[in-house]
Amino acid sequence: MKVYFARHGEYQNPDLVVPYRMPGFPLTDLGISQARLQADKLQSLNIRDIFCSPIERCYQTASIIGKELKLAANQNEALTETLTPLQGISIADHDKVIGDFPYDVPAHIEGGGETTKMIFERMSNFIEKLKLMSKNSSHLIVSHGDPIKYYLNGVLKKEVRYIPMGGLVCLDFNQPGIPKYSEII
Repeated sequence: MKVYFARHGEYQNPDLVVPYRMPGFPLTDLGISQARLQADKLQSLNIRDIFCSPIERCYQTASIIGKELKLAANQNEALTETLTPLQGISIADHDKVIGDFPYDVPAHIEGGGETTKMIFERMSNFIEKLKLMSKNSSHLIVSHGDPIKYYLNGVLKKEVRYIPMGGLVCLDFNQPGIPKYSEII
């Protein structure tokens, strides 16, 4: 089984806040172009289905890709953005609060935010169910930077770079042990 991970495209953010799960951050024209490029790269890879975060920027990205691949985008809460009380604050204030490791700070934890372990576990549970459904298929997951990164870090047992907006990577689970990782965009 192969799982492709697409990060949503660039989104509108005129107030320069950190949106996390907030509604109202649709794709920019560049974000739409990024989704079309992702679709082009996936065109010949026999994607069986598309699963995405229900957050607008992911659903919009998944729908653009799905239109090209003739597949419906299936929303799933397990693929959603990080739960944090820090959503909606300015990017500058967010960076001051979180430092280098965002989900370890008191403002996040004491406010009921998810830990990196929780993010990994919800993503991992979803992908384990995919493995049970189909061993020889390819699936696309459209999600957010942090959930993708923390899942990849956990399953690969090493630090991977942050997937940029419009990025596309693959995990090939067809060999025993740690899956093969490749960056496409």
